[in-house]
Amino acid sequence: MLPLLSFPLFGCQVDRRALCFDLTPIRWICAALVVLGVFLVPSVAGAQESLPLRAPLGLVWEVLLLDGKRYYPEVSTLVETYEAQVGTRLVPSKRGKVGIKVNTRSGRGLSTPLPLLRAVIKLLEARGFARESILIVDYSAYQLRQAGIMPAISSDLRDFEGCPVYALDSEQHYDLDWFYDSPLPPSLNQEPQLFGGLGRGSSALKTGAKERKSFLAAPLLFQVDFWLNLAVGVDDPALGVDGALANATLWNVSNSQRFLGNEATASSAIAEIAAIPELNERMVLHFISLDRYQYIGGPLFRSRYSRSEPLLWMSSDPVAIDRLLCDRINQHRLLDGFPEISPLPRQLPFAASLGLGVFEKSRIRLQRLVLVAPAKNDQSFSEEDHGITSNGDFELE
Repeated sequence: MLPLLSFPLFGCQVDRRALCFDLTPIRWICAALVVLGVFLVPSVAGAQESLPLRAPLGLVWEVLLLDGKRYYPEVSTLVETYEAQVGTRLVPSKRGKVGIKVNTRSGRGLSTPLPLLRAVIKLLEARGFARESILIVDYSAYQLRQAGIMPAISSDLRDFEGCPVYALDSEQHYDLDWFYDSPLPPSLNQEPQLFGGLGRGSSALKTGAKERKSFLAAPLLFQVDFWLNLAVGVDDPALGVDGALANATLWNVSNSQRFLGNEATASSAIAEIAAIPELNERMVLHFISLDRYQYIGGPLFRSRYSRSEPLLWMSSDPVAIDRLLCDRINQHRLLDGFPEISPLPRQLPFAASLGLGVFEKSRIRLQRLVLVAPAKNDQSFSEEDHGITSNGDFELE
């Protein structure tokens, strides 16, 4: 039986406690091992079950939102185009479940749009997933309630329109053997129960936390065939840009706030968490709606600094989609007389160095799709049959 690759790599990635010399060569060696793990694990797991395929790195699809209250025709168009690209459909496999990572961090005004979430759920239902098998994941139960995704405390329900909702801060969805190891102490304002024994389930986490472990979202590792990332776009003082990469990593683990005090620490944590094979191998598609995004004043929602464009982006490359978002944010910052986010957020080149995507403009292809008619629910991969036309690839200036 082949050993799991992820657990030994955690210490290699970030265990610096016994080192007092230049870490750069070691970090690059560890990065190479992580990349090796990213590409080896799917082939090993593939002997038992087929893992979903990725679209080419650097390819981002864009579609105009014809009706911001619906989203389904646009989501269907994007996913069918992806399926045509890779030659397979997103259907249930061995585990029979699928995950959706939403983002509610910035508050009700800047969370994953509910119409987008409903459209993705409807699309997954059309591909054979029952609602009780569609798992919605985010960190905070309070923020999930504020966003209208988790029912009120007074309600007996624990789902969103039939789909289970998992709040990671309930401490019920971590596996103590699976974590990202870092020497930084936990943040007092995010998980005080690790110190004082407050909150539900705290005793279990106290046993294994050791103040430096960020536990991973177990449902996305062990329960689903694949998962989709429904991120939002907002600037962040520590990250530069809070987009697809951050939502898939920092807002997907415990103790994440402790990384935000230092830009370099936050950026390296994002890249290293994203490269954990068991998390990465089932992370298939990333969506960002530009129906509302924020260019300054983040991460909390400030309507004065938000913008709206009727566009939806999708990609298998979180690095490329975040680069496009960063450029969009900088464009509006300059128009309003604010300084650009500079230098480029470090998580982009860090993640690219681990083989997770591309960040150079010359390597990013923005393919704009035109939705002519609502997509049909059939098995065809023909773009013409589904009312999809493409305006081709556009090289970014």
